[in-house]
Amino acid sequence: MPEDPTRTDRRSYLKYAGAATIVGLAGCSGGGGGNGDGGNGATHEVPHPTETVPEPEVTAQALNGQSRPENPNQAKEDVGFEHEPNGDQHCGNCGLYVPDGNDDEYGACTVVQGTIHPCDWCNLWAAYDGEDTVPCES
Repeated sequence: MPEDPTRTDRRSYLKYAGAATIVGLAGCSGGGGGNGDGGNGATHEVPHPTETVPEPEVTAQALNGQSRPENPNQAKEDVGFEHEPNGDQHCGNCGLYVPDGNDDEYGACTVVQGTIHPCDWCNLWAAYDGEDTVPCES
């Protein structure tokens, strides 16, 4: 009986399955292209050194002039919070961002709880194009 040309023998199957596994594992190893942050893309310390908002930011205003409430009501995990920009969108050019007031590189937000880095982002981002935006720098 002639052999079926579309049939893969066991040896060929194992060879290709092994190669596919190696390629898959290499893609998951996180090597190359990163910035040494463990693969999360963050341009600053993660998690933030503290989540307690310092007094200079507690009483400050956001870029859009809005006063920051004493206790913002949105938790980071509820707003798609990320420790990296979303394209050109980042907290430093969001109207809700309260700039750093004590030179620790972290500000706050009028809506989201905790400290906020200018390179962070969440799905509440609101465009602000004033001259006092805070650049996202690593």
